[in-house]
Amino acid sequence: MEEKKGFLKKALDDMKENAKAQHEIDKENFEAVKADNKARFEEAKKTDPDFQEFKDAKGIKAKTKVVLEHMERDGKKIAEENRQNYKKMLEEQREKRNEILNK
Repeated sequence: MEEKKGFLKKALDDMKENAKAQHEIDKENFEAVKADNKARFEEAKKTDPDFQEFKDAKGIKAKTKVVLEHMERDGKKIAEENRQNYKKMLEEQREKRNEILNK
């Protein structure tokens, strides 16, 4: 009977120890997630400079001018990104074709 009590006590002590260790891990993880969420929230609260420029523009003509400038800038940026992506895709296709032909 003593052996059974010793076994059960040891099992319960192990469970308590494991629960404490898991609690510490969970606590650290919770703090990390909390800090990450706070950083994300602070980033999300920042005012978009484009929107601020739009808000600061006085009158419909000035606001329209800001919007058109942003559209032109963003259009050029997207076109450049598309060119780079297309160039990269063509290079990858050539590499794959050469691999196949050289086998």
